[in-house]
Amino acid sequence: MKIVAIHEATLPIGSAMRNASIAFDQMTASALVIRTDQTIGGEALVGLAFDSIGRYGKGGLLRERFIPRLLAAAPSDLLDEHGHIDPARCVAVLMRGEKQGGHGERPGAVGLLDAALWDLRAKQMGLPLWQCLRHSVGPNASSSTTAPVTATANETARVHTTAEATSAPPPIATYASCGHFTDNPNPQALRDEVAQCLAWGYTTVKIKLSGRDAKLDAQRIASALSAGFPASHLAVDLNGQWQAGDTDVLAVLAEHRLAWVEEPTPALDYAALAAFCQGHSGPVATGENLFSSDDATNLLRYGGMRPHQDRLQMDISLSYGVGEYRSMMDRAESLGWSRQAFWPHAGHLFAAHVVAAWGLGSHESAPDASRLYGGFWDGVPV
Repeated sequence: MKIVAIHEATLPIGSAMRNASIAFDQMTASALVIRTDQTIGGEALVGLAFDSIGRYGKGGLLRERFIPRLLAAAPSDLLDEHGHIDPARCVAVLMRGEKQGGHGERPGAVGLLDAALWDLRAKQMGLPLWQCLRHSVGPNASSSTTAPVTATANETARVHTTAEATSAPPPIATYASCGHFTDNPNPQALRDEVAQCLAWGYTTVKIKLSGRDAKLDAQRIASALSAGFPASHLAVDLNGQWQAGDTDVLAVLAEHRLAWVEEPTPALDYAALAAFCQGHSGPVATGENLFSSDDATNLLRYGGMRPHQDRLQMDISLSYGVGEYRSMMDRAESLGWSRQAFWPHAGHLFAAHVVAAWGLGSHESAPDASRLYGGFWDGVPV
């Protein structure tokens, strides 16, 4: 098999919403197709991938640097001993000549190609992606059984994939990510959005807070809870805006036994995160803006997080892909963390397959199936 072409398109996906850190009106994302010289069942064998949301498209890096390296490589450098595309070998080719460290936006470009390569490999092997991942990434990847992955009642609902498989696909835990800031100041709008998520079948919902305006954040929590579900099923996302020493916001968060508080401090300010964890007794989740095993290791060392209650949200496709993510998992497990603590950021369906493959804690879902990147596969119940 030979890769004959790779196409990237940078797509506008802007919408009139924002979080406490950025607006999404100018947001873009990359879509990718890897074409080969083979067919399966009369159809061209291709690998597809779509970007993680929130970091903009990767077109420049892909077209100028990484796609040419993959196209120039000898097929023998890209395939395993059975003639299947080997994403790990491909990533090694992509990283030739790349200086260690200083990761920047590079991990997202490589991670997007990695996702398309895994899609390609799964199709070559005739397996659903979750099963291909379970079989392909080392003996530990299949250490969880094929029994359903469960989650405690105060965390999540579960979904089933409908992909054909040689064994039944496991249920995966999921939660709805919604409640962005909009131009509509009516608290009823937030309440209605949360209520819609509950109507779709979700039992845990995450909304955005300011992280700095205690009065506003108290109002938003109250609006969400007015949809009629317990605080233990409501998570809140501060998008890195909490400032060390702000006891007013801590007091608001302490008023309810929330499911978790997400990304309270800037991604690389481990001292601030440790201070937040010391001041907030409930679960904390973070890691979505750390794109390497190096940074994830520093989070585990210095962020003050607690292995038996907190969650790690590194984004697979923003972090060089499956191999680097697995390295993060292995490092965390060596420090006493469970793979159930891994809740990958993004809401894309590639991440859902990884959650299913390795028995991870939960999948973040953009719940509105009418959006380009929302919902699950057709016919999948929540």
